[in-house]
Amino acid sequence: MELPRTTTTAPLGRRAFAARGLGALAGLTAAVALTSVTAAPAARAKGQAGAAAQGNWRFCTKCYVMFFWGFSDDGHCAAGGAHTQAGYNFVLPHDVPETGNAQANWRFCSKCYGLFFFGYPSGGWCPTGGSHYAAGYNFVIPHDVAETPSAQAYWRFCTTCYVMFFWGYPEKGRCPNGNGHNAAGFNFVIPHT
Repeated sequence: MELPRTTTTAPLGRRAFAARGLGALAGLTAAVALTSVTAAPAARAKGQAGAAAQGNWRFCTKCYVMFFWGFSDDGHCAAGGAHTQAGYNFVLPHDVPETGNAQANWRFCSKCYGLFFFGYPSGGWCPTGGSHYAAGYNFVIPHDVAETPSAQAYWRFCTTCYVMFFWGYPEKGRCPNGNGHNAAGFNFVIPHT
């Protein structure tokens, strides 16, 4: 009958101990890095989902457009002077995928502060003159869905100036052409707080 072999190991010298320690540390670092790489997209996606909306969008009582009310001034209104805000604080989704009931390419105009559609070769007609100037997020606006207590319907695209305007009153606001806005396309339903 054969006895099992035994091995004897000599005590590790300083160099051998350091080499094994560095090898173990490198293995641990690689494992942590691999875990971070696979976990990072989920963490980023969760953070982006929570931050993928911007508030401070308001209705202008003079021109009826949706405008950004987050600066010290209130932009430029087609009815003259600055926009005058009223009503809900709208919260616009941005930089999320477009769907059958949510249209992308809605942008902030840095000249008039209005929300306009940036999906055509022309940038629409800005009340400051020329075309709107796109800046900031790519907003993706829900449309043709049910109105709820926290989402208002009757927001429409104007074929003349390309802004988002409220179509829920008999009058249609003020377009830069001097007349009311001309509605076309989807019935947008915009979330608010």
